[in-house]
Amino acid sequence: MAPLNASDIYFGTYATFQTKDKRSGAALAGPDNAVGDRGSIEWRLDEHKHRQAWLVNPYGQAIGFLDQNMSHTLAVLQAKDWEITYVLSFTAYSEALGGNAYWGQVAIMAYSPKHAESFRSFASSFAREAARGLRPDPSLSARSAEEIAKDPSSWKPSNKVKIPDNEVSSVILKDHRSVHDKVLDLGRSKNIGCYIISWAFILGVGACILWFLHCMGIF
Repeated sequence: MAPLNASDIYFGTYATFQTKDKRSGAALAGPDNAVGDRGSIEWRLDEHKHRQAWLVNPYGQAIGFLDQNMSHTLAVLQAKDWEITYVLSFTAYSEALGGNAYWGQVAIMAYSPKHAESFRSFASSFAREAARGLRPDPSLSARSAEEIAKDPSSWKPSNKVKIPDNEVSSVILKDHRSVHDKVLDLGRSKNIGCYIISWAFILGVGACILWFLHCMGIF
């Protein structure tokens, strides 16, 4: 049997995205766009009437767009009927970008329908690691892709990819899933008991801090 070529079944890479403007980009700082969230791709026409890939979060909100090179790559994969998803890696803000002050990176993953179930499981595992701020490498060797296609539980994160040094000064808004994000996850999963306990814990910690500051005579 001929060895499997990874590019025949899977494509993965980090990709930078931009936002339409400050107003729409500000949503990146909100609770609906947490690191580790998985989303989908939708297609829109840019000002030159070219198809452009937009990122759509789990709640149906378009959060930003990819450049034309990446959009073209994904369009080719979509034409092959591949499934395309992304995992939010980090979000950032930079005044130097003018109107597009908000930006970030996502891990793009695309895979053939024949192995979709295995790679969906892999994408979920990848998202959990991304939520911890570890930035695993979404690109796979031929051997890794073949192993995941056979058994997605075999994947173990190894290589880590650093957040890129941007030429313009940027402030990283999110690079891991916060306690607040995790509490919201519990509420959205309708695990009301854990949700209430988590909020009670947060409020309790806040009360202890205030009591300590009061004892120190700060107020």
